[in-house]
Amino acid sequence: MMRLRSLPMLLLCLALAACQMTPPRPAQDIDAPAAPEVQPPVSASTAKAAEPPPPTFLLPEPASPRTGAEVLQRLRERLVDPPCVADPLVHRWQDIYARSPRGFAQQIEQALPLIGLALDELDRYRLPGEYALLPIVESGYRPDARGAGDHLGLWQFGRSTAEHFDLPLSPAFDGRLDPLASTDAALRYLGDMQNQFGDWKLAVLGFNAGPYRLKKQLENQPDVRFSADARLPAGLPASSYAHVAKMKALACLLAQPERFDLTLPDDTRVDPLVRIQLPAGQSSLAAIARDRELPPGLLEWLNPGFRDGYITRNAPRHLLLPESLSPRFEQFELPPAPAPASPASASGNYVVRSGDTLGAIARRHGIRLATLMSLNGLDGRSILRPGQRLKLAP
Repeated sequence: MMRLRSLPMLLLCLALAACQMTPPRPAQDIDAPAAPEVQPPVSASTAKAAEPPPPTFLLPEPASPRTGAEVLQRLRERLVDPPCVADPLVHRWQDIYARSPRGFAQQIEQALPLIGLALDELDRYRLPGEYALLPIVESGYRPDARGAGDHLGLWQFGRSTAEHFDLPLSPAFDGRLDPLASTDAALRYLGDMQNQFGDWKLAVLGFNAGPYRLKKQLENQPDVRFSADARLPAGLPASSYAHVAKMKALACLLAQPERFDLTLPDDTRVDPLVRIQLPAGQSSLAAIARDRELPPGLLEWLNPGFRDGYITRNAPRHLLLPESLSPRFEQFELPPAPAPASPASASGNYVVRSGDTLGAIARRHGIRLATLMSLNGLDGRSILRPGQRLKLAP
C-alpha cells in the first residue's frame, strides 16, 4: 500500500508535477521487562532508524490505486471498540498527537502503504483493526526502526521473541526488519494473547510487558477491568498502559478528525505494496535498483532485513515493493554484485554502526558478551557510538 507520498519519508509524493490467526511483543522479549516508553509519531520516538529517511521518490501511477480515504475507512471499519472514550490518559495523548495538525497528517500519510499492508494481514487473521495502530506507537511505522536493547523493525521485536515466532535471523538477514514477515509474526503473537486474555487491550499489555507477567497479574486480580488511566490491571510498567492509551487516542483522531481540527490525507493515492519472488543467486538491492531503473534507496527502505543491502545465495527469495513497479520484475535475473567488505578487519577489530548493540555484535561474531566487554573495558551501561572500534580478540 503505498504511493509516492505515502511511504515513511521516502515515498512521499508525486503530486506536484505529474510527475492476517494469532501472534509477539516486539518492543521487548517474551519474558523480558518492559522496554522504555517509546514516544508516539508526532513527538520524538525512542526507536531510531539506522539511516535518515530517503528522499522523495517519483513512481509510476499504479493501475488501481487506493486513496488515503479508502485505507483509513478500512481501518475505521475494523475497529471493535468505540474509537473515542472518556479516559484522562487517552485525552492527554489525543492532545499530544493533535498538537501539530500538519505534522500528524504528514505522518499518517507517510504510513498509509504500511497501514494498508497491516490491514490486509488483519483481514487474513480476522483480528481487530486497533492492532494496525500499534506500529505507530512502536516505531512510527519505520521498517528500519532500531530501539533500545536490540529491538528492531515496525513491531520492535527482541531476538528471543523473533526466534519464538520463527522469524529468520542470520548474519545475512534479519526477519524483524522484514515488514511483511514481522507483521505476520506480530499478529500471530497478538492473536494468541487475545485468545488467552479475551481482549485486544490486554493483548497489547502483554505485547509490551510480556504475556507471563500479565498472566500473573490477572491471576491476582481476577475481577479487574482494564483502565489505562487507573493502570489496571495493576503491577505492569507505565509504558504498557501508555501503549493502549496512545492507540485509543489515535483511533479517535482518525475516526473523528473534525473534532480536533485535523485534515487527514484522504486524497493521497496509495500504491499497494506487493511481494515478488527473486530468482536464485546473489546480488544487492542497489544493483537490482540500477538494473530495473528504480528510485535509489527505495528497495533499501522497504527491505532493510538484508544486511548491508546484500542478498546472499541462502537469503530469503523475496522483495517488497510498490505494485506499480512489479511489472519491471517479469522474467527477471539477478544482476551481479560484489559482496560487501566485512566490518571486522583482519586485525580483529569491529567498527560500530548505527543501531549496533554489544549483545548483537557478540552474537554476530561468535564471542561471549562478557569477553567482548572485557576486551574493550565496557560494561552494561556503556554507550556505543558509530565509528567506535571494538576489539574482537585479545
